[in-house]
Amino acid sequence: MLHNFGNAVSLVFKSLLNRRATAILTIASIAVSAGLLSIVDRVRTDTQTSFANTISGTDLIIGARSGDLNLLLYSVFRIGNPTNNVTWNSYRTIGARPEVEWTIPFSLGDAHRGYRVLGTDLGYFSHY
Repeated sequence: MLHNFGNAVSLVFKSLLNRRATAILTIASIAVSAGLLSIVDRVRTDTQTSFANTISGTDLIIGARSGDLNLLLYSVFRIGNPTNNVTWNSYRTIGARPEVEWTIPFSLGDAHRGYRVLGTDLGYFSHY
């Protein structure tokens, strides 16, 4: 039985040597696929961790009417287009509620030399 196994292994190696180019391409393809899978998984994990760390400690984002995702991407990551602003009186009313621990006024819209201008107060820098 062991002798037959040795013959089978010998036959496999002879077949691989006979088809070197195909065998090398197959092994290289598997190696590249495994590497890409590992890289994509790492990027996905790092992205999730980064996103969770960016908005940790924030329970609610309030803004003028727009899509929920648009408000989140615009206010936290500066992605997208600005929407209407909340009035200053509305901001102060929300901040005065007893269940609100902290608020940060935030307004984007204009740009200077290619950089967006951010209107806020010092609370922004202590929380982010």
